[in-house]
Amino acid sequence: MKAITATLLLLFGTLSAAEPPVDFARQIKPIFADRCIMCHNSQTLLGELNLQNRELAMKKRKNGPVIVPNDPEKSPLYLTLTLPPSERKAMPATAHRLPKDEIKFIRRWIEEGAKWPSGKDGAIEARPASPNGR
Repeated sequence: MKAITATLLLLFGTLSAAEPPVDFARQIKPIFADRCIMCHNSQTLLGELNLQNRELAMKKRKNGPVIVPNDPEKSPLYLTLTLPPSERKAMPATAHRLPKDEIKFIRRWIEEGAKWPSGKDGAIEARPASPNGR
């Protein structure tokens, strides 16, 4: 009986300590809006990538999908964020590197299935890049 109780305590303790799922509107959308949308929108469309909404971001590309739900290691969106700044394909290309905690949110979001709501919560308004690249 003690073994069962200990196992249940361990299980429930682990579940309660788990982080809540990443919230696209609160945690991912602000990163994309601040760091990505100025280059990846309908007007500029760099790298054939438009991050203004889920439908555009997940659109078929000749080089394959940029986001592979549940698999960040096969998602170019995540991989380019982790490249050293000296790499030609490192992103963001002209702005400051993303902080590690933001990259971790993007990784977890992809691992959790890259859930991206439709409508207002999932739409990201394009804005032109400023002269300093942000």
